[in-house]
Amino acid sequence: MAEQSKHIRDYRNDTLPGLLAKNAELYGDKKTAIREKAYGIWQKYTWKDYFNYVKKTAAGFACLKLERGSNLCMIVNNSPEWLFAELASHALGATTLNLFTSSVAEELAFSIGRIHSPIVVVQDQEQVDKLIEVKDKLTQVRNIIYIDPTGMTSYEDDPWLISYAKLLDLGEKYLADHPAYVDEEIAKGRPHDIAVMIQTSGTTGMPKIATLSHRNLTTMARQWLIAADIRPEENWISMTPPAWIVDQMWGLGVSLGTAMTMNFPETAETVAEDFREIGPSVLITASRFWEDMASSIRVRISDSGWLKKKLFHWGESLGRSIVKRKLQKQK
Repeated sequence: MAEQSKHIRDYRNDTLPGLLAKNAELYGDKKTAIREKAYGIWQKYTWKDYFNYVKKTAAGFACLKLERGSNLCMIVNNSPEWLFAELASHALGATTLNLFTSSVAEELAFSIGRIHSPIVVVQDQEQVDKLIEVKDKLTQVRNIIYIDPTGMTSYEDDPWLISYAKLLDLGEKYLADHPAYVDEEIAKGRPHDIAVMIQTSGTTGMPKIATLSHRNLTTMARQWLIAADIRPEENWISMTPPAWIVDQMWGLGVSLGTAMTMNFPETAETVAEDFREIGPSVLITASRFWEDMASSIRVRISDSGWLKKKLFHWGESLGRSIVKRKLQKQK
């Protein structure tokens, strides 16, 4: 185990934005941090790109008076903008709570109101419409930031709403006048600061909130890296909602800790195709995904020729043998 973990840095005294800053300095434009598939093409962000977007987003939040110690709600899909906005708020010393995009307006109003979030980052027009519906219950919310501008043309005169593109413009102008501001704010962060809040399902009553510090996330990440022997530049595909602990832990902790490449599928419907193109070395998701995939493979094999069936069953048998030996710590 000690031999396996030599390549893993001890970053438990770092904050998440601090880790990103170190990765940007270490890898710059040399290594890919994020891939996102859009219109059939994989778009790449290097570690330098990643940090620059976080800095501009953080500076934009500063223009909107997001303060250290405040909270920020996010209602977003798996995308680079999710990471940019979440780490940007952490850079300023704020705590984030991600909510499910499937939540109804009343549920969102309750969750946003209970943590007094002054700014809410949402994915698209659908989420904007939900919040407009309950605007009278969101008296503490000063601004809504929407990522996807599709269908938002008729909303442009509403001062409550700001596009993510405009937020970046605000941030870029702010950094031109205060170039060291975000770096100074990151330096103020401490590992014991609360980074994220996770809301429980609420199946037995009012949803509870669990709080996780930067150190919680980096410590969990380090344990994963050691146990699974994850190497730099391995691929991980982000599939579970940002409101779940899985993507919070892997998208923020593990990927930053080992410079793992984050991959975002184009849509939920293209996950299987995108999965094949990326060939991720690590994938964590709900059991339903594996069951559906196994069922699909077996149906296709049952309809194939004798040679493909023979090769499949030989490969499956070999795979089972390897897994059994690994579990028993045999060569």
